[in-house]
This record gives sequence, structure tokens and C-alpha cells, in this order.
Amino acid sequence: MGKIVLWMQVSLDGYAEGPDGSFDWPVITPELQQHFVDELGGMDAFLYGRKIYEMMASYWPIVEQIPSSTDGSIQFGKLWVPMPKLVFSKTLDKADWNTRVVSDGIVDEVAKLKVDGKTAALFGGVDMAAEFLRLGLIDEYRLFVHPVVLGGGRRLFPVLDDRTQLKLVKSTRFDSVVHLHYAR
Repeated sequence: MGKIVLWMQVSLDGYAEGPDGSFDWPVITPELQQHFVDELGGMDAFLYGRKIYEMMASYWPIVEQIPSSTDGSIQFGKLWVPMPKLVFSKTLDKADWNTRVVSDGIVDEVAKLKVDGKTAALFGGVDMAAEFLRLGLIDEYRLFVHPVVLGGGRRLFPVLDDRTQLKLVKSTRFDSVVHLHYAR
């Protein structure tokens, strides 16, 4: 049986987006970037909402052309381009880079992935992560807690009616970033 893994960067005070939607605060060191490449290379698909997909699609396919790109960024770009991707959006008509747009039926699409034994990383954004959480579709949480207190923005977790009990699988420290890996 496959699984859905929420893969998110989060501030110490629980925000996944800074004020005005900013995302310039994550601290991605070479060691952490290599961890991303190693772990995400084992996934079968990446899942996105429209905004995050468009941000990723504007960067990863051209990362090799950017002079300041690190080796880790280039490795991730080579992983990202061919990776099968689903974008859950009611406003996006088509997408490139081995991507399929899904406008309805999140539960059905996730069920197909899981029955096929696929493991997919859900990158969000915040609205998409909240919807998956409300629907009970997230099997694992891989959160990267960054050494910043944003003081505002959009929190990763919405207010929910019920608790979700999790079990700590592993915690890892990367310089000043802590990776928390939980499972349901």
C-alpha cells in the first residue's frame, strides 16, 4: 500500500508562509539539500497545489542555467523535471514537466496512488496541505523546522475538529534545521 508524505518547511512558530506569502526564510544548507535529493529520489510522485507548482516549475527546469546554482540544486532539478507530478487545481488547465492537472476528486486520485503502491510527497502549499489533512489523506509528516520566528503569515496546520495522533519515527539535525519525521 502506498502513502502520502507531507514534506514542508516550517518556521519555529509554525508558519509555512511568511507575511505576504514570503518564502525567503528557509535555511537550505548543502547537507540539507543532499538529504532532500536522497529522500525525495525514492518517491514515486510529487503533489502540489497550483501556486507552489507554478513556483517550482518556474525554477527547477532552468536551475542548471543559473550561475549561482549549487550542485545540490542542480541534482534536485534533475530529479524534479522527470518526476511524475499531480497538481490539484480548479484554475490551471495544463502543466508541463511530466505533470497532470487534477481538478476534482482528490480522494479518488490519492486512493489510486495508494492502491498502486505509490509513495508521493505532498509539498502543498498551505491550503493543499490543510485539505489533505482534513480529508485524512496524510500518512507521514516530514517537517523541516527552520531557526526563524516569522511572527505572522500562514500557519502550516489549520484548526481541526479532531486530534491527529502521530508517532515520532525519527528526528535529525542539519546544522540549525531540525527534521521531524512522524507517522500516523
